[in-house]
Amino acid sequence: MRTALLLSLLLSGCTHLNQRAFNQLDAGMSIEEVEGILGKPGGCEEELGRLNCVWSAGEREVLVTYIQGRVVVFSAEGLQE
Repeated sequence: MRTALLLSLLLSGCTHLNQRAFNQLDAGMSIEEVEGILGKPGGCEEELGRLNCVWSAGEREVLVTYIQGRVVVFSAEGLQE
């Protein structure tokens, strides 16, 4: 039973990628504040003074763009409550 529960959590992408978490994001937040809500990103890329970070699990994805360590743009696809 415990093995099935653990496997279920792993396959579901046990993550904070949902609409409720996304709704907590706001322009001007620091990287630490965003990671406190979403956890560590799957990856980040620096480009032209911007830091683009992505969180993904299955079809759910959140993209956050920072300039000087602060959120300027964020978007999401496939999120559910």
